[in-house]
Amino acid sequence: MISIPLHWLVFVCLFVCLAGIFFVWVGYEGIRRSRAKHAVRNRLRCEVCCMEFEDRSASPLAKCPRCGSLNERTSPRTF
Repeated sequence: MISIPLHWLVFVCLFVCLAGIFFVWVGYEGIRRSRAKHAVRNRLRCEVCCMEFEDRSASPLAKCPRCGSLNERTSPRTF
């Protein structure tokens, strides 16, 4: 039988639980960021009238539905 002091046993149990919570949190944060990036992938902002709109076409220039100006696709900025 292995004898281990009580304070080490408590420390090891707390460390394992906190490490598990940390890794689950990091995993969910990665999934959340991936979904957020996917959600704004087709969203554009018109440079002329500042209207935000969604365009799912593959063309490099998207036409604004409000003012009709052509807008270049840029990578979305997320924080």
